[in-house]
Amino acid sequence: MRGASAIQDVLSENARAAVRVLIVWEPVIVTDVAMPTSSTLARVHDARAAQFWDQDRALSGDIIRSVMADPDRYSLPDEVDEKTVVWDVVAVFPPGATWDRDIPKPSFYGSPVVDAIDGLGPAIRGAKSSPPN
Repeated sequence: MRGASAIQDVLSENARAAVRVLIVWEPVIVTDVAMPTSSTLARVHDARAAQFWDQDRALSGDIIRSVMADPDRYSLPDEVDEKTVVWDVVAVFPPGATWDRDIPKPSFYGSPVVDAIDGLGPAIRGAKSSPPN
């Protein structure tokens, strides 16, 4: 939840940045038994953000599939396998990036969010054009 609050802080500091933020919550630790509460979701209240609950960790699985298919494309510091769960990660994609078969290569990513947050502001300010709808 600290990561969500940190993302809101960066969005507030970059109120004019043309970005679209997708926040995906998923069950990872033993206490993640249900979707986030309203108070948890309220930590990110910026109109540019949409939040989703991914009960089955489908997004994580799709990211891992893409990375395993072409590990050199993503230049990750650690190896991943089909049991890896992607969570507590922030990623920025270039304007116009589309997700076809594989996740696009992010222009910035880091984990955990609270440790990577210092790079998020500069990364979103680097997005020069409007985000896709």
